[in-house]
Amino acid sequence: MTTIIHLLWIILPIAGTFLFYKFKPKTYESLLLHKKEARELAVQFIKRYSGIDVSDWDFYAMYWYDRNTVNMLHHLGLLSKVRHILYHWGLVESWRIRFVRENRSVIIGINSNGEITFYTANLSKKEMAKHKGAFSSPEQLKKELAVSDNGLWAASQFTGAGRKEEDLENIETYWYIAESQPVRMKITVEIHNGQIFYIGSEQEILTEDIETAVKKEQMESTLNMTGVLASCLAVIAAIIILINLRQNAGITASILLGAVLFFCNIITIKEDIQLSIVNTYDSRLSIKTVYALGILSAILAGLATGFVVYICSLAGHSLSNVLQIAFFDNAVWQFFVGLSVGIGCLGFFSAIFSWLEEKNWLRISPELSNRTIYLSGFTFKQGLSIGLQSSIAEETVYRLLIIPTIWWLSGNWALAIIISSILWAIMHQGTGFHPRWIRWIQLVIFGIILGFFFIQFGFLSSLTIHFIYNFILVMKPLWDYTFQKKLKASETFKQPSV
Repeated sequence: MTTIIHLLWIILPIAGTFLFYKFKPKTYESLLLHKKEARELAVQFIKRYSGIDVSDWDFYAMYWYDRNTVNMLHHLGLLSKVRHILYHWGLVESWRIRFVRENRSVIIGINSNGEITFYTANLSKKEMAKHKGAFSSPEQLKKELAVSDNGLWAASQFTGAGRKEEDLENIETYWYIAESQPVRMKITVEIHNGQIFYIGSEQEILTEDIETAVKKEQMESTLNMTGVLASCLAVIAAIIILINLRQNAGITASILLGAVLFFCNIITIKEDIQLSIVNTYDSRLSIKTVYALGILSAILAGLATGFVVYICSLAGHSLSNVLQIAFFDNAVWQFFVGLSVGIGCLGFFSAIFSWLEEKNWLRISPELSNRTIYLSGFTFKQGLSIGLQSSIAEETVYRLLIIPTIWWLSGNWALAIIISSILWAIMHQGTGFHPRWIRWIQLVIFGIILGFFFIQFGFLSSLTIHFIYNFILVMKPLWDYTFQKKLKASETFKQPSV
């Protein structure tokens, strides 16, 4: 019997891997420009339309897409219909690139066609005044910025112009509208002395159902906050119980969990700071100052989250001892079980989601393509950090802490698993899934699985299940594309020369 059970633990991950690859999520078509090409286009545009050569400036880049618009279109059932518009207008598969030098910065957005869709130049007017404007009219500007017949600028129509005075300088403003049902983009271009220093846009979705979709978004946010609040109350109750129990079980293990979470915050400092520079850089600060503040913020965040995990782990471990739930006991066996079940769950849920989509009972927003994730610069350590942070923090609170607390208070372990799973599910957002409640049901089921293995095998097993599930989901696109590149390079190398 023991041999059969061991075989099942081996067969489960094999079956899970097969199902996961057979029913893997749909992905966007990848049209993202290479970062080097996008940078060259940005340098050319800035030199032509702002008169500044930024080729030797420090630059920082990130993949960008309009998350809010994409998610709203998905929940309205319109995403597939307008996917090509999103590409051409730069709402997906785009770059945001910021150039920095001393107290000056320029940020620019470039879509998959190589068109400029966003631009802000934080430069002095005197510096820009040295360069003569490159165009003379709104229509000429539109023609110059248009790269393809189906791009953003070719689709836009000039709607008006205005003039304002700022710092004793006259600023001209041009307005354009690009519209393709049900998406409308309002574009604003601000010009000084014939030079562009701002291009911005505002997106609208033109449908009668938009108000209903917005209300659902608000309801989801409310549920999300309710789950977080209930979880916080459970944490407070558990800490009070810890004080009353007067136990100090698992101090070393709790310190280890807190330290790992601190480490996860630290290993991606460089990438996190670079993203913050692209998104929110203040040119009044030097890059060294930004890095110093970013490092301090990461350390403080790591200490704070690590301390919370330490306290929750300490309380949960003490209660688990009372209820005779294993922590790191039989660590190798717990890890093996967690690895097996984690991969099995990946395959099982992928197959279920695929079947629901075939029946038109579920609509899942496609993931980013393997190529896009690779070109965006996503790294192994970022995937490791995401996988560890989410699994350690959530398993410590929802399994190690909340389940023993409710079980100890109610005397019912099944009730404890169900309540913790519901709290864990509504704490997540259902964005990307329509209807959202199917995603929440899946999370409740997954939470019950995690809770069951936590009680039956120990904390390390549920932690491993959660980590493996998240880590593979995050890293699979990067692994697949890297493997495909190496395979293609190997085949090219093996081809005989002519």
